[in-house]
Amino acid sequence: MRVTSTHIVELAAAATSRAQSRVADATTIATSGLRVQVPSDDPVAWATAQRERMRQTLATGTGGAIASSRTDLEESDAAFATITEVVSRARAIAVQGASASPTAGDRTTLATQVTALYQEAVAAANTRGADGHYLLAGAQTSTQPFDDAGVYHGDANARAIASGEHLSQTVGVPGSLLTAANGVDVLPELAKLAAALGANDTAGIQVSLTSLSTATSQLGLARGRAGTALAALTSADSARTQLQDHLTGVISDLVEADTVGAASTLAQATNTLAVSRAVSQHVIATLAPSS
Repeated sequence: MRVTSTHIVELAAAATSRAQSRVADATTIATSGLRVQVPSDDPVAWATAQRERMRQTLATGTGGAIASSRTDLEESDAAFATITEVVSRARAIAVQGASASPTAGDRTTLATQVTALYQEAVAAANTRGADGHYLLAGAQTSTQPFDDAGVYHGDANARAIASGEHLSQTVGVPGSLLTAANGVDVLPELAKLAAALGANDTAGIQVSLTSLSTATSQLGLARGRAGTALAALTSADSARTQLQDHLTGVISDLVEADTVGAASTLAQATNTLAVSRAVSQHVIATLAPSS
């Protein structure tokens, strides 16, 4: 087949066009730092990166849930701490009231003090979270757990959240731990002590001393559970952070360009383009006379 001058020029122009396209691609990669920007760049890498980004998004959401749950647990523990302090002070008053020295009037005064402590304990037991839900109501978070008589209306279920991929973590401590199912009805026992003091009933005061000792143990158990859940959340959040860091590395390997390699490719493409242009100009200059 006879190769015409026009065909030679067209071949040179096509070579230059391809070189320009390679320079454009190399420039985009070098300036953006991305090897894969659209599915057509590398379908498998693009799809895998999208899946890993979704995992990152879920991990970020999990982090928010963990942070919120940690705050709830800290506030729950603070509520138990307040009730523990109340029980301790009430027990000290009971010791005083059970002795032979106080008069009936003295015990009436002590009863007033215990009543105030009781009200403080009920308020703490009905603590709400930042979103308004009751922290000690178990799964019945919209229900006030303790009424004015100290009776529990929540349930024994501990709330849980997704703490990682295919993992869940308990994040609530139900107020049922303060009921007779676990020892004594802690809040009503405070009311009973106030009533015994007001009635000058030393035998009843002695009974309250024993009951409040049991209540102290129950509160210790409740705080222990809150502490265990907090530690587990801290561990889960650490694992979540490690997963996110790992996914960031995986995505980087899939779609990001090697900086040095991208610069080298751009330099090579630029040099090739320069050579192609020089060849094209030479071809055109050489063949121009016969055109």
